[in-house]
Amino acid sequence: MPNRKQEKSAPSGDANPVADQANSSATGPGVTTSDLLRAIESLKSELKEDNEKLRSNINTMQLELSNKLDTVTEDIQDLKERMGTAETRVSEVEDVTLVLTEALSECLKRQRNLQSKVTDLESRSRRNNIRLFGVREGEENTSVMQFMADFLQRELPLTGIELKIQRAHRVPAQKPRSGAPPRPIVVNFQEFTTKELILREAWRKGRIQLNGNAVYFDHDYATEIVQRRKEYQVIKKALKERGVRFQTPYTSIRVHWQDGVAVYRSAHDAGCELQRRGYDVQVPATSDEDTAARIQKCVEWQRGARPRREMITSTAQRAKERLREFQRGEDERL
Repeated sequence: MPNRKQEKSAPSGDANPVADQANSSATGPGVTTSDLLRAIESLKSELKEDNEKLRSNINTMQLELSNKLDTVTEDIQDLKERMGTAETRVSEVEDVTLVLTEALSECLKRQRNLQSKVTDLESRSRRNNIRLFGVREGEENTSVMQFMADFLQRELPLTGIELKIQRAHRVPAQKPRSGAPPRPIVVNFQEFTTKELILREAWRKGRIQLNGNAVYFDHDYATEIVQRRKEYQVIKKALKERGVRFQTPYTSIRVHWQDGVAVYRSAHDAGCELQRRGYDVQVPATSDEDTAARIQKCVEWQRGARPRREMITSTAQRAKERLREFQRGEDERL
């Protein structure tokens, strides 16, 4: 029996060299299990050191990121405060601008009202006057009043009518150069009916000449009325070229189109209509009333701009909340 145990144990003892040889053949020549264990321990030590370095680097980066986030948060907070201050100032400026714009609009209304009254007074002071255009300089000799009395009696059927001319003179302006249009002559009559009779007879006769020059009669309009009537010059020229009949009563123009008669209260409206009908004409600029209307639109826009400031404030608040959520997420990951 002891011999059999020894025989059984003998093969196991003989198997250890075989296993060592197998391990040696598997790991390579000259490498043992102890070498592998030492290599594994060395690798573990290196990995541990690398992990420590990596953890240290991550902590450093997290600290830097946290500091940067704090700096960004402070900058955003500062920007928010500055934006709030700027919005407050802008709001104050808009409020002041709104008040000033409304005051300007009111001043324009009053100025236009006063100007219309002054124009009306000036027109009433000129209601007994007529203007003659086309009389050459020097034709009147020494007395303009006598020259006009003789000229009117000679050219118009005024037999038995006493003219009662109170004043007659050329427009007080610098004497024109040679070849330039002569200055108009202003004639003031004592009675309005006489003035109206002379204009009616002159327009009825049509073409009146003096030494070969055409003479035209017209009302003596106020300065503002003359300026507004001059705005129709481009319109009247375009209509004459097309042979379209028109009239210019006071500060409007009446055009006799083929499809009917139309009255335009401003040169701008008339110019737009001519362009719509295919006329090559430049539209005159708008009047002061249109300027006042544009100012009124600005006032309405400023009144409606307040909800926009509230929208800007809510947008800044949402951005601030998102930044806080991002910062909380970063703190949780750390």
